[in-house]
Amino acid sequence: MKKQTLFLICLISFVLAGSSFYAATQYIDAMAAERLFAPVVKVAHGKEISAFEPITREDVVLVSEEVDEILPDSARDLESVIGKRSVQSIYEGEQLLVSKLTDSQLLPEKGQARYEFPLTEIQPLTELRKGDHVKIWVKYKPTTELQGLPDPVQFAKTNDTADLLFESQLVSVRDSNGIEIYTLKPSALPSPDHMDAVFNGSREKPLQNGEKRYRDYRVQPTALPAFVGFNLTDRQYVMLSEAMSYGMLQVGHIMVTKEPAS
Repeated sequence: MKKQTLFLICLISFVLAGSSFYAATQYIDAMAAERLFAPVVKVAHGKEISAFEPITREDVVLVSEEVDEILPDSARDLESVIGKRSVQSIYEGEQLLVSKLTDSQLLPEKGQARYEFPLTEIQPLTELRKGDHVKIWVKYKPTTELQGLPDPVQFAKTNDTADLLFESQLVSVRDSNGIEIYTLKPSALPSPDHMDAVFNGSREKPLQNGEKRYRDYRVQPTALPAFVGFNLTDRQYVMLSEAMSYGMLQVGHIMVTKEPAS
């Protein structure tokens, strides 16, 4: 056999052996990586998920994480978390725990019922979203308008300006057609467009459903709010009903202290 032929055979054998060795090491590395890393859902960069705010696709990312760093009960795929709500705030880079996600629509607890009130009766003092914890006040009418009214029975009138009635949670924000829009902004007085929306139906922008939901969640409601809802006890409902005779109900967001990342 010629030397050239032997050299060619040796060269081909060497290339095949090298290729086989490379493929084997890549396979072993892949197997090791599969054992050491796994997918997990985290809050995306620059995002924050507020309590009881629906989770959108833009809020989360699927990343490969070291198995030892993945918390028990962490979500492993995006579709399992989209549209759900967290029972607490989750911050950038945190893993989403399935046990802290809920499909709950903030239903009334035992002894409560859901009541919705038109915004003609309630004045938001701050930007409000569904799920926000709030304080509900009564701002009294001028003293001249209250003359002749007896002292309230369900709450104590301590001054001539305003009194705190109780703390609650905002469980719905709807437009005049009953569609949930999640968010409302404060307004000193109802605008003509707002009042028209209350009586004739709000005018929505022609957005795709995904974009509309995203804007509604993110404080850019695509329709005008007309009703807000709370889960109230019987006494709280009677208190609000009585307070409306004495003035305007005002609602303000209670700020929640940011929790440290897990």
